[in-house]
Amino acid sequence: MIRRILKNIDYPLVAVTAALLVFSLINIGSATLEFNDASMEKVQSLNILLRLLHLDYQYVIKQFAWIIMGLVAAMVLMYIDYEDMSKYTRQLYVINLAMLMAVVFIGQTALGAQRWIHIGPFQFQPSEFSKLIIIITFADFLAKRQGRLNSLRELIPCFIYIAVPMLLILKQPDLGTSLVFVAIMFGMLFVAGARPSILVGIIALGVVMGLSLYGLHHYLHTPDVELQKKITYVNKALSGSDWYLRNEPDIMAELKERGYNTSPQSLNKYLEELKVEDGPIKERHEKFHSLTLKEYQMSRLTTFVNPESDLLGSGYHVWQSRIAIGSGGLTGKGLLGGTQSHYTFLPIRHTDFIFSVVGEEYGFIGSALVLIMYFVLLYRGVRIITLARDVYGTLLASGIVSLFAFHVIINIAMTAGVAPVTGIPLPLFSYGGSNMLMNLAALGVLMNVYIRRQKLIF
Repeated sequence: MIRRILKNIDYPLVAVTAALLVFSLINIGSATLEFNDASMEKVQSLNILLRLLHLDYQYVIKQFAWIIMGLVAAMVLMYIDYEDMSKYTRQLYVINLAMLMAVVFIGQTALGAQRWIHIGPFQFQPSEFSKLIIIITFADFLAKRQGRLNSLRELIPCFIYIAVPMLLILKQPDLGTSLVFVAIMFGMLFVAGARPSILVGIIALGVVMGLSLYGLHHYLHTPDVELQKKITYVNKALSGSDWYLRNEPDIMAELKERGYNTSPQSLNKYLEELKVEDGPIKERHEKFHSLTLKEYQMSRLTTFVNPESDLLGSGYHVWQSRIAIGSGGLTGKGLLGGTQSHYTFLPIRHTDFIFSVVGEEYGFIGSALVLIMYFVLLYRGVRIITLARDVYGTLLASGIVSLFAFHVIINIAMTAGVAPVTGIPLPLFSYGGSNMLMNLAALGVLMNVYIRRQKLIF
């Protein structure tokens, strides 16, 4: 049986996956190093082979261990006939919800989000595995509803099916993974035969709602920020530093309009009025965020348009990423040569912003090579969709291709500064155990569909 499976493997897909994994290990080993001027000069004097010996192998070894576990998971999932997975989709869906619920009660908090569960020395992120589980279960759900996806009413059960785990993930909060669920759902619904006009209409409605949400946020956020600025400047003036106040003509004009001057007595009265105004404005603003997205999430979704407006805050990541990619030029600065990376200007460079490291150290040529590898991977995935022998296999493959396509497009667009920073990693490339394990397991399922494109007889 193993011989038959090996004979039917999609070797171009295996080759491009292996190439991405090797290149990712090199970049992770490079991205996690920190240099000063002296050590940078010393490294740049070395040839390429000696530079490879100077990589940060602590992270490389950890990532390599996850790759081995992921390959084992992929081989197991290749061996099991994917049709057998459809027999246990109800149980898998319940397990998925149980994992996500467990995060709410026993999950560990890091970087302001509660997403991880510790089991002994291991830490894993259930929302990552939830992506693959939802593909396996939703494919069966859609296959059983074939021919009954022609109206909005018939699509409502599909939305509810996805919404339940997605809301649990939003609660963590993890906006990026929630958006991945949406991409998977629409990709699979399209392949399942849902009317494109309905799907486009829903997407258009979502865009309108998103823009309305942004407009409401701007309406509530701006007065709050402006009022806080006034309070800060008045406090500074009362403490003896009135430079900021005197260089704000709008505040000075408002003081004059209210009959005040810059004397301590007038400023104290003005400050009391500002504090009275601050209460209801802040209350409305905070209520908005309690019912929608957090302040930092909204900032990430909006400041990418103009990161210069908040270079020391939410715009910092995008700005530094643009500098890193732009400074790479055509051929890049070479392995271990990225100043933005190794002088630690570029944040989270071994995870979400690892493509920025590629752009800085290998330039346009290296970045294009990575994009070509992902194009080949997605092309092979689309080919597997067309070759699948049944509806369930087609939907499985379409869900996995949608998953990879969304991750690649959003992550690279994010690092280039043309999409919001949502914390979506680059598949098979970013550092992270749960994501790597899930990606390789998903490719195992995709390969399973390809291997059994024609019924194997043993």
